[in-house]
Amino acid sequence: MRRLFILLLIFQCWVRLEASQDEITQLNWSSIANLEDVDSEVGKLGYAGMFVGEHRGAIIMAGGANFPEQMPWDGGKKFWWNSIFFLDVTPNGFTWVKNLDVKLSKNLAYGAAVSTPQGVVLIGGENESGPQNDVTMLSWIPERKELKVSHLPKLPIHLSYTTATYSHGKVYVAGGEEQDKTSDAFLVLDIAAENPQWKSLATWPGAPRSNAVLVNQMSGDYEKLYLFGGRRKVPNAISELYADVFEYDPRLNKWNQLDPIKDNDGAVVPISAMAGAPYGSGHILLFGGVTGRYFSKLEALALKISNTENDEEKEYFEEERKKLIAEHPGFSNQIFSFHAITKTWTVLDDMPFTSSVNTIAVTSGNHIIIPSGETSPGLRTSEIKSLTIKNKQQFGTLNYIVLGGYLGILVVMGFFISKKQHNVADFFKAGGRVPWWAAGISVFGTQLSAITFMAIPAKTFSTDWTLFFLLMTIIMISPVIIALFLPFFRRLNLTTAYEYLELRFNRTVRNLGSLIYVTLQFGRLGIVLLLPSLALSVVTGMSVELCILIMGVLSILYTVLGGIEAVIWTDVIQVLVLLGGALVSLVLMVYHMDMEWSSIKELALDSGKMRIFDTSFDFTGTAIWVVLIGGLASNLVQYGSDQTVIQRYLTTKDEKTAARGIMTGAWMALPSALIFFAIGTALYLFYLQHPQDLSPVIQNTDSIFPWYIVTQLPQGVSGLLIAAVFAAAMSSLDSSMNSVATVITTDFYKRWFPSQKEEGKQLTFARWVTVAIGVGGTLLALMMASMGIPSLWDQFNMLIGLFAGGLGGIFLIGILSRSVNGQGAVLGLAASALVQILVKYQTDLSIHLYAFTGLVSAMLFTYLFSLLFQKPSPKSIEGLTIHSLKKEKEEMQYEGVMAYRGK
Repeated sequence: MRRLFILLLIFQCWVRLEASQDEITQLNWSSIANLEDVDSEVGKLGYAGMFVGEHRGAIIMAGGANFPEQMPWDGGKKFWWNSIFFLDVTPNGFTWVKNLDVKLSKNLAYGAAVSTPQGVVLIGGENESGPQNDVTMLSWIPERKELKVSHLPKLPIHLSYTTATYSHGKVYVAGGEEQDKTSDAFLVLDIAAENPQWKSLATWPGAPRSNAVLVNQMSGDYEKLYLFGGRRKVPNAISELYADVFEYDPRLNKWNQLDPIKDNDGAVVPISAMAGAPYGSGHILLFGGVTGRYFSKLEALALKISNTENDEEKEYFEEERKKLIAEHPGFSNQIFSFHAITKTWTVLDDMPFTSSVNTIAVTSGNHIIIPSGETSPGLRTSEIKSLTIKNKQQFGTLNYIVLGGYLGILVVMGFFISKKQHNVADFFKAGGRVPWWAAGISVFGTQLSAITFMAIPAKTFSTDWTLFFLLMTIIMISPVIIALFLPFFRRLNLTTAYEYLELRFNRTVRNLGSLIYVTLQFGRLGIVLLLPSLALSVVTGMSVELCILIMGVLSILYTVLGGIEAVIWTDVIQVLVLLGGALVSLVLMVYHMDMEWSSIKELALDSGKMRIFDTSFDFTGTAIWVVLIGGLASNLVQYGSDQTVIQRYLTTKDEKTAARGIMTGAWMALPSALIFFAIGTALYLFYLQHPQDLSPVIQNTDSIFPWYIVTQLPQGVSGLLIAAVFAAAMSSLDSSMNSVATVITTDFYKRWFPSQKEEGKQLTFARWVTVAIGVGGTLLALMMASMGIPSLWDQFNMLIGLFAGGLGGIFLIGILSRSVNGQGAVLGLAASALVQILVKYQTDLSIHLYAFTGLVSAMLFTYLFSLLFQKPSPKSIEGLTIHSLKKEKEEMQYEGVMAYRGK
């Protein structure tokens, strides 16, 4: 009986969790405001064709049309309006801003509106005079509760029922109704230009259309535009309704036709006059719309009425039309969900109310606002609806137990290792007792952060394998590291990399190097904590703040207790769990595809996800030349000047074992890269087959792998992998904490307080610095979480590439050249920083090349500026360049060099 219970428990842990969309995604609809409350006379009728957008915390609604006297089938006249309404978005909800006497310059409706950083742009539209070509910008000034109205260049043609979107400073307009035809115009306006002018672009490879939806969304590594559905008037015939979808690439100025709009049964669904909005990391949601069933019948009756001269027949057809309108059930209330990466369709849900057409959906924070609109022919609603999408996914008791146990083991390890910490040599260099293989795994683990664990599969899911060789460059550069850098750091018996800068140049260069490192690492602490927490919060249900505190507090605890030795051994465990778990995930993912291996391979190749070489000479993207040059430079900088990495290969007993550790860490990049890139491709293929499992609650593509882990893997297994993601983030955190403490203690504290020579006092100071750095990084992450600035990771990567590259160049030129000196190094570092800023803001060079430009510019300027000063004497740099490096096995002692130089 006991064995049966154990087998049942094992089976429960390993059974695949099936989670449908409605089980993991909760759609919350609410009525947040009513136009009747701000305009009791006309507002209660509602409007169709309003211009709607968001600017600086206000939802701006302008214009619109309705039938205030009687319904159109009773001969009612349509009225167009010029009113403007403001809905203030506050932390407590939405409130009307009243008593603002501001209106449009003319009555207007049925145009396009887009939200931009400068204001809401109103485009085209119509009134009793027909289609218009006005383009107006409404900018909200929240401090004064005022509206600024400005005018942009008019459209080159008059358009109504058009659609528009905004992307990277440009407004794009597609289709619409001209005076006598349906338009196929595709126009763009650069509103950031000094003298903006409308330009015509190549139109989509399909029929002209109006009442379509144009939306921008991330597709791969940059935004693309998507045109959905619409309809076209046909003279003396029923309008054509469309289900086709077109993707526009603004970089290539090229259209691509995609699969049409489909429901969950795979049936093609033509839609027009719907509202659409991007959501999450890759979804586009289409709300309601006219599907054609009643619309075509009404048009057919209208044609019969206009084409007959028989009064009896006309009266009969008019009565039939009235009956059809009376029994009109309303428009489609389905929410279609399109994913811009997998190009798949699902019906997310039905709206729990009568849907509106001829309205514009606007995103404000985590709300999608759908104001007013037409609920059936001639009828409007005055309600303003809001949709929020929440994650219902539960992490599970067993997963929490596994997570707690795993993290607890790390702390226990720190406690036991703390008994070996007697002095700063133990705390910073583990007394030289770390095995070479453990040091190598730790070097690899330091580079394999939680962000990397999530980002590589996410990048491959979104794009392809063109960054594969970026990871392989460490294998190529490791012999150079062993030959050029390792001998100096080992034979000089250094504790920090920046001690070499003082020996080779002067104290000022050492201080600069240390200061740059400490500043970059402190900033990195907050980002390394925040970004995994954002992803883990989505998949576990824990708050972002709780995730940050768990990782921050535990990392501080075991790092303070066990020093670098605890950091290394926890790295070893983390790497083994991460790689093992990733391999299990890959196997299960392929298994759940229910496809033959040949079919999987063929689908991956056909989708373009296996492309590994981009041989173009485009140095703004991921061409192979960019990847190789940038990767080699980046790894040279990290392995040659980054204390976080260098400290690992100072913990082994000698130079030979350190070299083995470097090669071990380098070669581990190969199997790990194969696993993680394959996971990215497998994720794409899996969600291509299971689009209903790819929820819009995923706000960042980096969450895609953790999302798969929690929603698709068995309880316990998913808990262990998520625990490993926590540990990977903690590994990056503890590495930075210990390395920064090493630099501050060795490079600053010992110099500023030379009397504090007791090992116990130095160890105490190092531990308190570790606590201070850890607490500061945790608080920084909490602050950034409250400010909502996750995009800082890209900015921080840019800063590392911009300024760490220059530091690496100083190291390399110091090793290679006998002519460079301290004054030249200081000026060269400053000039390199200036060059990097120019590269960033004046060129489109790929971010992957920043390390290379920083490295080369620092070396070049250091050499040139050194010519202006006295060349260092051969004796002063003896044993400090590659030209005079002694080859004997004995290590040159740091104290001996310092004494020789008269320090």
